Amino acid sequence: MLTKRYGVPPELLPRMEDPKYFGTYFAEISDLSYKKGMRWLGLSIDWRRDFTTVDPPYSRFVTWQYRKILEAGLIVKGRHPVRWCPRDGNPVTDHDLLEGEEAEVLEFTLLKYRQGERVFPAATLRPETLFGVTNLWLNPRVNYVEVEVEGERWVVSEQAVPKLAEQGYRVGEPRPFRVEFGSEVEVPLTRKRVPILPADFVDPDNATGVVGSVPAHAPYDHVALEELKRQPERLRELGVDPEGLRPLSLIEVEGYGEFPAVEEVERMGIRGQLDPRLEEATSRVYRAEFAKGRMRDWIPVYGGKAVSEAKNLVKQDLLSEGEAALMYEFSLKPVRCRCGSPVVIKVVEDQWFLNYADPGWKEKAREVLARMELIPPESRAQYEHTIEWLREWPCTRKVGMGTRAPWDPNWIIESLSDSTVYMAYYTISHLLKQLDPEKLGDEVFDFVFYGRGDPEALSRSSGIPVQTLRRMREEFEYWYPLDYRMSASELIPNHLTFFIFHHALLFPHRLPRGIVCFGIAVLEGQKMSSSKGNLVEVNRAVQEYGADAVRLYLLSSSEPWQDFNWRRTEAESMARALERFFSLCEEILSLPPSSLPPGLPERWLLSRLQGRVEETTRAMERFEIRRALQSSFFLLQQDVRRYLSWRGKEVRGEVLRKVLHVWIRLLSPFIPHLCEEIWRRMGEKGFVSLAPWPEVEEGLRDPEAELAEEFLSSVVEDVSKILKVIKVKPRVIHLYTSSAWKREAHREILRKLSQGRTDRGEILRQLEGMLGRPKAELAPFLERCLKEARNLSAERMALLAERGMDEKEILRSSQLDRMLGVEVRIHGEDDPDLYDPQGRSRMALPLRPALYVE
Repeated sequence: MLTKRYGVPPELLPRMEDPKYFGTYFAEISDLSYKKGMRWLGLSIDWRRDFTTVDPPYSRFVTWQYRKILEAGLIVKGRHPVRWCPRDGNPVTDHDLLEGEEAEVLEFTLLKYRQGERVFPAATLRPETLFGVTNLWLNPRVNYVEVEVEGERWVVSEQAVPKLAEQGYRVGEPRPFRVEFGSEVEVPLTRKRVPILPADFVDPDNATGVVGSVPAHAPYDHVALEELKRQPERLRELGVDPEGLRPLSLIEVEGYGEFPAVEEVERMGIRGQLDPRLEEATSRVYRAEFAKGRMRDWIPVYGGKAVSEAKNLVKQDLLSEGEAALMYEFSLKPVRCRCGSPVVIKVVEDQWFLNYADPGWKEKAREVLARMELIPPESRAQYEHTIEWLREWPCTRKVGMGTRAPWDPNWIIESLSDSTVYMAYYTISHLLKQLDPEKLGDEVFDFVFYGRGDPEALSRSSGIPVQTLRRMREEFEYWYPLDYRMSASELIPNHLTFFIFHHALLFPHRLPRGIVCFGIAVLEGQKMSSSKGNLVEVNRAVQEYGADAVRLYLLSSSEPWQDFNWRRTEAESMARALERFFSLCEEILSLPPSSLPPGLPERWLLSRLQGRVEETTRAMERFEIRRALQSSFFLLQQDVRRYLSWRGKEVRGEVLRKVLHVWIRLLSPFIPHLCEEIWRRMGEKGFVSLAPWPEVEEGLRDPEAELAEEFLSSVVEDVSKILKVIKVKPRVIHLYTSSAWKREAHREILRKLSQGRTDRGEILRQLEGMLGRPKAELAPFLERCLKEARNLSAERMALLAERGMDEKEILRSSQLDRMLGVEVRIHGEDDPDLYDPQGRSRMALPLRPALYVE
């Protein structure tokens, strides 16, 4: 694959067995290396600061960091469940996974249903619901076994046996077991006897393959029982009385009646136990009951308690009485290591963990998060959720590359845990490359990051020049706190939340200001993955389409936090869009200065330009890059083309050059290569990338000109629609603007609306008194004006109410003949010598001229 897909010469394949060479090859040597790709894209990166997490200076930094965490008592050793690769013999974290990064480790309670000497351990996330159990579910299509577990005879699926062994249970040799459906088992705590019934939805690979049925509160159970009840002959064969399977309500919760699961299934129209919507129904019921539910009063001991409290109490009581056990399972599957092996959950002994469960550390993380700006804002809930559920995280492994744990060199800090605050290291990495790593003791980093110690004394003890120590301190103080951490949204459940925890502990006075999360990249609808070979390399894309076309496509197709779908046809289209833009710029540069004074079109264009500058700047400040490009590239280009169409041969070249001078500066962060070329052709000195960012020129804002253009565009659009309908080219088009009384009445109506006075009767009486015209004439006029006013913004409405608009002058000076390709004559409804053979002028409204086609 390396040769065929990534072009690695066959003679280099043996060297690829060295991880460091492998990394260096794809970072720097290959034509597909990310460094070459970044350079070809035109990104300005200070490569002096690059490093790898196995560089000796970085290892000293990690050692300093982990000594601080150890001193804070936040590294613990214990017995915990971890994701485990059987092939590598190591715990695995998210970066080690080929798939299943989103899978969480769930703790199931195994309720011990007894049948004589046998135990049927039913896995549940909700032990408090055992008071409503009506039966056990086993899958009739699954092979079950009887196996000795911790001295008891358990009945479980074949798939459960190795899982139990990995999780620390003493497991004997399994023997095939034939399930006797219809036989009864005893429910723990309640001692109630319930039957074993068949159900296809039971997954043998999920926990033990044995499930308790609580139809009042579990949608899967309700649906499966209803299917079985529709087979009375089958129930008779099993010797089961349907009356004994009626749901029993355990929990009262706001928004639901007696049986929440039944209600949710009926509301969603679910009919069968294989309906995928059952997952959503289950999630809704469980969330509502856990958050707001209360155990009903009839339940002994636990009645009246909140579900969230009762869950833990029931679990602890069952465990203490030997009526339950614990088992761990993934929240989703498959989960596979990058080596290709399926990942299992293993309970490991003597493993080192970062104790994210520590209440004090959690509280510090919450405080840091509360002060941070998050992009997008809706990601905050995911960070809050992660901070709450994060507990002990395995931070070491026995094999692999990385930094030795400072408290035990037999362990290595794993890859997610050693890179939580490397942004601080970036500030000084270029200087550390000049130093002997052996000189980088903890006291050096204490001085650089905390300002502790005397630099003169530290220089003598470490052998590092005092000016170098001071320079490192200055670099750190200049760059920290970092403004924003940029990373992928899929890292919120681990890396990015670790980033918050570790900054809260190590840099409490230099906390990061924000985090920006990126979506995932997909290729023609499929998720990109370098390990699977399904990706578009930036380098190849630049070679095929050009750097600016790739940049424009990447930046304009979605906001940074949204998923991006690379499609070849769209990339090609973006390259053509750049060519059209360049041609437009060349056209502008070829225009001679005009001796004509600027008019309404120029006022409009310069006013629109100010709006585009403001919109682009505001969007950039919010990381809304797609919105910024929509305004600065696509919409501003529409404005310029609209101006050219409006003016025809009478364009003002000097005005367009003024626009271009601003436009190129707006676009330089997005398409820098093309902008530099145009900047040079404009005769400007230096680089446009170093030119000042455009600012809004308030004196060029002209809302009246923008309103006039909107009016003109609406007239052109209305006339064009009519011409399409009649399908005959007219000789003359006559446009009639409204009479003076209508304009006066219209302004008065808009004044009332601007003041929030919308009572029709009041407005009508005001118009009657002001104009002295009959109510029969004013009433329909008022209704039409109110209807049209719905399309006006508050700003436009206020402007028209205050100043009105000279519609006739705008239409006469607009070169409508050229724009519509037919002779256009403008009339006023009040004109003394009015030409109006069809009496159309009386239909004219303010902002809506009447039309007669001749």
